[in-house]
Amino acid sequence: MLFRSVSEASHTYKVSSPLLFVANFITDSSPGNVTIYDAKLNNPSPIAVISDGIFEPGGDCIDGEGTLYVSNNPGSSLGWVAEYPIGQTEASAKITEGIDGPAFCAIDSQGNLWIANAFGPNVTEYLKGSTKPYATITNGLTHPDGIAFDHDGNLYVGNLQPYGTSNVQVYFPGSTHPRRTITQGLHWPVGIAIDPKGALYVANAVAPCNIEEYQAGQSKPYRKITDELNGPGAMAFSKSGRMYETNGGTDGYSGPSPVILEFRVRKMKPSKRMIAIGLQSPVGIAYYPPLLP
Repeated sequence: MLFRSVSEASHTYKVSSPLLFVANFITDSSPGNVTIYDAKLNNPSPIAVISDGIFEPGGDCIDGEGTLYVSNNPGSSLGWVAEYPIGQTEASAKITEGIDGPAFCAIDSQGNLWIANAFGPNVTEYLKGSTKPYATITNGLTHPDGIAFDHDGNLYVGNLQPYGTSNVQVYFPGSTHPRRTITQGLHWPVGIAIDPKGALYVANAVAPCNIEEYQAGQSKPYRKITDELNGPGAMAFSKSGRMYETNGGTDGYSGPSPVILEFRVRKMKPSKRMIAIGLQSPVGIAYYPPLLP
């Protein structure tokens, strides 16, 4: 088990492994937060809550060193991405350059940060440790949201089309033009994740409210997950292949109280373990230690 001692209890938390970082978008005029949970427990209370530097979060991701990135899209401004060292609840940096309506984020195999800007519309890349954009992708994008990398370095971007066919655009390493477009099985592709075997998972947040799975390199769905899903959103995988999914956190969602569902390795039905305490409207989720490309 990973363990790090920390000080200054008012701004730190004990780091053990594994942890879940859940971004809560709160719509009752509250600013939102990130709640942190012990992923081994069933329905645990949060071990810490991050509120500093957060207002209407859209997604979160974590790098190999445990640095957490949280996108903030308040609507009244271009937004920003806040950065938190592992064990800390105070923001250490804020990225604003190149940010325009940030949604989800992802970390590539070199530790670089990638942000899907819904209003750009574009995807911006930030080299490890930098707050200035290094590269920008605009081709093929109209409303980017979910974002992920596979083990070969290919970039997947969920592209919402309110008046057309939504898709997932696939960019080969180093390319700014999509080399493949996935449309089959997609309705409102919000969350995107890659499992340890390289399979692609895409969450359709609206009807039929499911998660489509695509085998590595394929554009046709292999199977779909529907059990207990109501407004599925972001997903995160552990290194062993367990999937954690935010359920009931999409805008306009009405139904059962939101939960985080756990799916055991390659299972179609959620396990009995879940998280509900401390959730408001979960829109983003990150697992530590992360499964990186």
